[in-house]
Amino acid sequence: MARTYSLNTEAAKEANNGGKRINETGKYSGKIIAAFYEKNQKGTESVNIMFVSESGQECGPLNLYTHNSSGEELAGYKMLNALMACAKVQGLTWQDTPIDLYDYDEQKVVTKTKECAVELQGKRIGLVLQQEEYQKNNGDIGQRMVIAAPFEADTELMAVEILSRISQPQALGNYMAFIAKNPVRRLKNSQASQPAPRQAENPDPYDDDIPF
Repeated sequence: MARTYSLNTEAAKEANNGGKRINETGKYSGKIIAAFYEKNQKGTESVNIMFVSESGQECGPLNLYTHNSSGEELAGYKMLNALMACAKVQGLTWQDTPIDLYDYDEQKVVTKTKECAVELQGKRIGLVLQQEEYQKNNGDIGQRMVIAAPFEADTELMAVEILSRISQPQALGNYMAFIAKNPVRRLKNSQASQPAPRQAENPDPYDDDIPF
């Protein structure tokens, strides 16, 4: 006997927006569901972004590794500061907050308590998300989404433009032209690996002359 079907409005919406999860390189506007802090077993610190687009697609945790075990800044530190500039946030404070995260051991979504940045929760943001290759524990090559660049959702200004008081966006268009030619960030040892585009150094986001 054939199954009885009744309208599932959420499934209908997902048919048009490509599913509930973001898995394609592109430019997305939406909001930060949560930004939580972690330190792994090696002592590496990260701020991890949970993002939902305006169409309802989700992505995350998007890991920004900020400092190694010696306290040295990593590439994710600059990316976090750029994101803060685009969200017009000058500092982060932390509060224990329950959030829903996928647990790989239990193989399901569970509620966990994490130290979350109060100032970023619910903030509108634009993100350029890019597919990135990574090596799995079994040696296979997988793909995941990473933050390639943040921008201000309403104006499409990037951090360097906001902090330089530029009112007309230009950097994002140039960046997207590069991304269109390099939709997947290859492993460093991959023959198809392409260098990331160089961006102008952002002014100190904690400068007294900060424009927000």
